Amino acid sequence: MKHLFKGGRRKVAAVMAIALVASLSQVAPSSAKSDRSGGAITVGVYNQLLTTCFSPNASNSALGIMKTVFEGWVEKRSDGKYVPHLASSITASADFKSWTFKIRPGVKFHDGTTLDVKTAITNIQASRGLYYLGAVGAGAPAASVVHTLGSGIPFGANVANVTAVSADSFRVDLWEPQVDYLASTYASGRNYVRAGSDFTNPTQCVTSGKGTGPFKFESVSPTKTVVVKNANYWRKDKAGDQLPYLNKITFQYVNQPSQRVNGLKSGKLDAAQFVSSGEVKQVLSAKALKNVNMIDSGYKYYPMTVLNTAIEPFNNKNARLAVAHATDYKTFFNQRQCYKGTCIGEIPTSVVGKANVGYTRAGFPTYNLAKAKQYVAAYKKETGKNLVFTQPADTSAESQASAKATQQILKKAGITMNISTEDTATITAKAFPSPGTGFNPYQAYPTLLFEGDGVEFTFPFMVRNMFLTPNNRMVAALGGARSAGGGALLAFGALINPGRTADAALDAAVFSAWYDTTSGRNAKIRAAMKYYQENAFSIAGTSQTHFTGVNKKLKGWDTYFLAGGGKGIPMTNAGINYTGLYLEK
Repeated sequence: MKHLFKGGRRKVAAVMAIALVASLSQVAPSSAKSDRSGGAITVGVYNQLLTTCFSPNASNSALGIMKTVFEGWVEKRSDGKYVPHLASSITASADFKSWTFKIRPGVKFHDGTTLDVKTAITNIQASRGLYYLGAVGAGAPAASVVHTLGSGIPFGANVANVTAVSADSFRVDLWEPQVDYLASTYASGRNYVRAGSDFTNPTQCVTSGKGTGPFKFESVSPTKTVVVKNANYWRKDKAGDQLPYLNKITFQYVNQPSQRVNGLKSGKLDAAQFVSSGEVKQVLSAKALKNVNMIDSGYKYYPMTVLNTAIEPFNNKNARLAVAHATDYKTFFNQRQCYKGTCIGEIPTSVVGKANVGYTRAGFPTYNLAKAKQYVAAYKKETGKNLVFTQPADTSAESQASAKATQQILKKAGITMNISTEDTATITAKAFPSPGTGFNPYQAYPTLLFEGDGVEFTFPFMVRNMFLTPNNRMVAALGGARSAGGGALLAFGALINPGRTADAALDAAVFSAWYDTTSGRNAKIRAAMKYYQENAFSIAGTSQTHFTGVNKKLKGWDTYFLAGGGKGIPMTNAGINYTGLYLEK
């Protein structure tokens, strides 16, 4: 058995630098001019883009579409460091409780307005949900700004206040000291900065949001989205030529991976995205095409099945541990992650991968059929019921096959798993409902939440509510802003908790570790992960790799440099960076 891709280990250190300063020019422009501009491409994606607004959140390949239009304050380099992007510099206080952002000059939104301090503060306050709650501005009626609510609200829970410092800078004050605040600001590339008109015009926000990015929305639908070149984009390449190079990108939703392979083969698709979970055969088929380069993200994405602890049967720990010990990772891996002796991914030994600071085998429930049957019996003795649950799978053949493989594995322990079939967009919308419309109804929910090498994209999904840190006083402060102010914020704070966990010990362990600024932080992080694992709040999946197959005539995906200096990441779960992509002439 051979592995097609092998992820490397990397130590993760606490934030050491107090200031991050971006150079205003990457390198001195050369005298030679490139001939890269022009052309249009079509990309096959496997997620639908349902909205360009706040909710529901764009997943994976749909996120890649959003990132062509929207940008954030920071970007992540290929070495894992965060560098300023729409900010020209970011400075942390000595105690990591205040962060000052200087706005990059000359940046304009697609509606022609300028990125200034007022718009910057509006973005941060809206992303926290405060625009809706009436704590910002002149108190616009809630009904007119409800579109600004999204699942990103919990990621801003640690923000106590944001204020203007000068005509071109603002300061973010935190409730708790946070050494990795820039990672939270990045939020896996989902923290977009929007034009002010997106906040006041719901129709625009939903159908044609305005960002600062290299492309603008021309048309948006769940099955096809077209973006066109932003001729006034603020960035140039090393040679001084205007970015982006491409004139147009059409993103076509292609649910079946075999059709994406056929599209690459025929030339109907210039690029296509894939994922290792259930698509190994198609990944290998695309890689074998002579006209295609296959780019991979590495093993920094950690799928799981989230168990809903608020409803039966997984409000019972015996039920959770039964499923955890009945999960035969090796069998599933060989069936769904391998094809003709070639495998993609790694069999999990923790809920996060070895590159993550929280990686630990401690408390991780390993496959043990005898022990699983004991927990099944204990559950039945306690409740008088057989262990039966339902989890969703989307309409693709690969998703159905993965669900059925899991179903057969659990059956060996006397566990019945039923499968409900729905499209991906419906599943995502239910699991992460719009604010005020309820909570995840699924008993078990297969998803990808954990990723990266830090805790900024693991911890928020583990706790009961991000507004319940020891020193967070936002709920109390908003209690009188509107009749539902504080209560609504608590509801928003639980939006990214699909497991609906309400475990005080887990909350305490997570918050104590996350906001620690001492050398003992990493040990605390691993202790929190140990508690999470031994209580089986989720079932780990085989580590996931994302891929983009690109026609060999497409260049620049591997040489793209960031405005803050350094090389960009060639490939993430969102896909490649299209800003520096060009057609070879």
